[in-house]
Amino acid sequence: MRVAVLLTCHNRKEKTKACLVNLFEQELPENTSMEVFVCDDGSTDGTGAMLQQNFPAVKIVQGDGNQFWGGGMRMAWNMALEQGGFDFFLWLNDDTFLFPQALQKLFRDYFSLASPKSILLGACKDPRTGRFSFGGSSDSQAVIPQGSPQEVKWINGNLVLIPNAVAAELGNLSGDFTHYLGDYDYGLRAQKKGIKCFTASEYLAACESNSLPYWGSTEVPFAKRWELLHSVKGLAIAEYTRFLKRHFGKGRAYKNLVSSYGRTLFPKLFLRIRDIV
Repeated sequence: MRVAVLLTCHNRKEKTKACLVNLFEQELPENTSMEVFVCDDGSTDGTGAMLQQNFPAVKIVQGDGNQFWGGGMRMAWNMALEQGGFDFFLWLNDDTFLFPQALQKLFRDYFSLASPKSILLGACKDPRTGRFSFGGSSDSQAVIPQGSPQEVKWINGNLVLIPNAVAAELGNLSGDFTHYLGDYDYGLRAQKKGIKCFTASEYLAACESNSLPYWGSTEVPFAKRWELLHSVKGLAIAEYTRFLKRHFGKGRAYKNLVSSYGRTLFPKLFLRIRDIV
């Protein structure tokens, strides 16, 4: 088997280095080879030189600093697709650190699935708390590993295994989403095609939870709420509206658009009205 590992990075030299050191220490399944494709998205902290010096086999594509997760992963994936011949593509975030034998366990679970035309992700735990941080979710809650693969609806892109048959049908990540919605969109597009998404049988990696101030919080000043509402690392309201319209219809998209602006502009009034309604 040939596996293309896809990463994107921006000004996190030490984390990126640690992630790749960890990756290359992994034991692979028998008769498996791995090639790594990285988008260095305009890093100015020496990431590019570090990659060339420490990981000469890694293939690098340069971004302009504005690709974020979605654009950077698309560029890395396109480079792998241009080379061709891969049986699997593996998304890996550069702040995600694989546990020993993680890739062996990931492939073991994959080959246990009823259909080879499936997406499999590895759940991550926060190393500070030992609790779930990223992975798969249902509509109501995170899906915690329970000893065998479980079907999920929502996928985080930290550690995701995609067979070539799925990539051939779905293509690359959508260019409509700059940062955080691309993984959700990919999983939902897959399910619309009858391709199921699963989370692996056990935790396979560590990744710290991260969060921004809530864009609708009464504790956040208006200027910051407005910024978070529109920022690609906040709610990204234009992209989120597009996402909801694509997957859940115009009604839900425009209802959310109105309520998001209402909560941003008048958070206390919004909460009072919501409580009454």
